[in-house]
Formats: sequence, structure tokens, C-alpha cells
Amino acid sequence: METITCFSLESHAGPYEKWPLRSSVLIDGCPSETLIPGYILLHQFKTSLGYLLITDFDCPFEEATSFSLLDFSYKLISHRTLRVPYGSFNLERVDWKDDTTVEVVFFDDDRWLVALRPWGIPFLRPRIHLMRIPETTKSRSRS
Repeated sequence: METITCFSLESHAGPYEKWPLRSSVLIDGCPSETLIPGYILLHQFKTSLGYLLITDFDCPFEEATSFSLLDFSYKLISHRTLRVPYGSFNLERVDWKDDTTVEVVFFDDDRWLVALRPWGIPFLRPRIHLMRIPETTKSRSRS
């Protein structure tokens, strides 16, 4: 896993309610045809399986965080979003476990594992696997 800075997202104008749900990915400042969920690019990484982009929707009332996996030709191959109505998935920290597994920590110490898979079947076995870390496991790992 390598932290990178070559990606950014297009800016949106006008009322927030009229913004599209996906933003165009800019690669070294140049537009691409790739659209991913989110408006703010929080983190970006190069892994052995592609590029992982972590975004959010910058909404103070319903924070949501999206994980998008691009292949090495910058095509979106998988994305997953954590959100609940009137809830918070405000990302606080990212801790890599290995090249394809990252622990993400949200508001109020809500922890999730994000695992990147080398292959997937849309809707049945996504390339990005999300798994909440149970409260009992969290307490032991902090000790």
C-alpha cells in the first residue's frame, strides 16, 4: 500500500440538493470518464489490486463514507458506501493492516474492516468487503 496524491474530484456548483451523487475523477488535474460516489476525496492509496479512493458527501446531517476501487487503467471496478439516515459515518482514522486490508475508524470509535478482494461477483461477492468490528473485539485490541 502506498499513499498517493494524483487523484482529485470535480467541484460542484449551485445548491447542494442539485449536485449529482457521483463526481468525476481528475487524474493529475485532467478529467477522466470515471465517476465515483462522493464530493470530497479524503484518502487515496495505490494497492496491489488497484487504487482505493475514500470519499464522503460533505453533508453535516447525514455523513456517509464511500470506498471506490479503480483498476490500474482508472476504471471503477467496485464501490461500497457506509451510510444510515440521520446517522454518522464521519471518518476519523485509517489504519492499514496489510496491502489489501484497512481498518477505518468513524465517530464514536465505530470500527470497520475494509478488505479488497482480487476478484468479485457484483452484488454477491463485491471486490470491496466491509465488515464491522464487534464491540468486544475493539475493547481487547485497545488494551
